[in-house]
Amino acid sequence: MKPRRHWGIAAALLVLAPSAIDARADIALFGEYWDNVARQAAQNDAYKVRQLIESGHDPNEADGEGQTGLLVAAHNGNLQIANILLKAGAHPNNPDRLGNTPLHYAAERHDIDMVRLLLGAGASVDADNRNGMTPLMVAASRGYADVVEVLLEKGASVRKTDYTGRDAISWANDSHHERIAQLLQRAGTAR
Repeated sequence: MKPRRHWGIAAALLVLAPSAIDARADIALFGEYWDNVARQAAQNDAYKVRQLIESGHDPNEADGEGQTGLLVAAHNGNLQIANILLKAGAHPNNPDRLGNTPLHYAAERHDIDMVRLLLGAGASVDADNRNGMTPLMVAASRGYADVVEVLLEKGASVRKTDYTGRDAISWANDSHHERIAQLLQRAGTAR
């Protein structure tokens, strides 16, 4: 009798097994991991970012490294995703672990369109990172005159210094960008 009972349990398991397999097929492996605004922004998947926002995800949702979707979009130069997130209420001044804001990344990339988008959304023109550097200092050190001009138009401080005591003019001079240094000096005396 005991063998029949074992066969009965085995037969019941075989009957249940196909439905268990079908149920597992509906489970997306690591699905919740990828259902994250910042991770989809890192994949440059604007469609999925929009879907996540429309399904109720926070536009300021961060990945495991503390990067928000807007930081990632600015770092990648993805205007479409940045625009989606800003329209959904993403905060343009949320920094990463180093204190860099999306505007720092846009200035570093020489992405004038992203700079304008972020400033239009209320990004702080004089936000400083953990080294005390502002987006203006970043742009000046790289020699990006058009980014420097836009930041100056929005009121960026020429005289603000980082933690080493250097201002944007010093950064331009140290990086051998004399034209930028002259532009910054003119702006500093005009204020």
